[in-house]
Amino acid sequence: MGAFRLLLAVLVAVSHMGKTFAGLNPGVVAVISFLIISGFVMTSLIERNYRALADVGLFYLDRALRLYPQFLFYFIASCLVIHFLLPGTPQAAELTLKTILSSVLMLPLGFYMFGIGGTEIVPPAWSLGLEMSFYLVIPFLLILRMRGVAFAVSVGIYLLACLGYINTDIYGYRLLPGVLFMFLCGSYLYQPNVKGSLLIASTAAAAGLLFIAIMIGWVERRPFNAEVTLGIAVGIPVVFWLSRLKFHRVDEFLGNISYGVFLNHFVVMYVLRGFWPVAYDASVVGAVLLLSLLCSGVTYYCVERPALRLRHRLRRRAKQGGADSRESATTEVELA
Repeated sequence: MGAFRLLLAVLVAVSHMGKTFAGLNPGVVAVISFLIISGFVMTSLIERNYRALADVGLFYLDRALRLYPQFLFYFIASCLVIHFLLPGTPQAAELTLKTILSSVLMLPLGFYMFGIGGTEIVPPAWSLGLEMSFYLVIPFLLILRMRGVAFAVSVGIYLLACLGYINTDIYGYRLLPGVLFMFLCGSYLYQPNVKGSLLIASTAAAAGLLFIAIMIGWVERRPFNAEVTLGIAVGIPVVFWLSRLKFHRVDEFLGNISYGVFLNHFVVMYVLRGFWPVAYDASVVGAVLLLSLLCSGVTYYCVERPALRLRHRLRRRAKQGGADSRESATTEVELA
């Protein structure tokens, strides 16, 4: 899935340079696939390493070690670039202690629409706040077997947003209640049973029909409801197919640098804006992407890999703890 993740990061970057395809924002479509992938990967991670309630804290630490190293690096880099190269801009206005502190916490970024966290320092990072919201709940949904109820409630909220009964952008794309079922589609894709397979296939088909209805005008087009439905309809089958492919080192490498590209393309854009304010024609878009890829490769090896070793230790500790718990339970049964 690594090459696909890199493609999604590139689509997010391209969308931030003002590019659309057939009137659709490719970055939004890409984000929905990211959510589906996240649901798949988190379910795999929890099932293999953090299956007990006692392990939830270790799971949270694992996720922090995944998200924070490169995020902090590029957040600091963006602050420095904005301060020195873009004074007097909306970006510079966000360099306040309150905004910086709330942004560093990451979770508040997902609630920027309520005046919590900034949106200009690392603009794509709002979705990391959404990711963290999902991380907070997914262990309990899996361990307590509450996915089905959560899925149904989330679909209902999303439909209300998509059809305009509540704010479409906020509740149909930005906040967890309306998009939780998209994460859970990925969760159901991990070792699916008959019921789960039917659920996600029906969801993909329904999303595809809803996308068509929006595009031909049967359902009113509202902020990003077309892109979100397209993202669901395309993302589910693509993630299903890619999850069945065998491991390949090249694919792994491409996936490793995708997170950096997702985070750093605005830093590159800010640098270019500071020195050479230019329009984003094909050559400039290519230059931004190339620089983003190069920077991402460097920060993956220099910043993220040390944290990766710590994450692996956490997983070994969680597995050992689970083995100890099972051994203790077996002993108690034998003694009884």
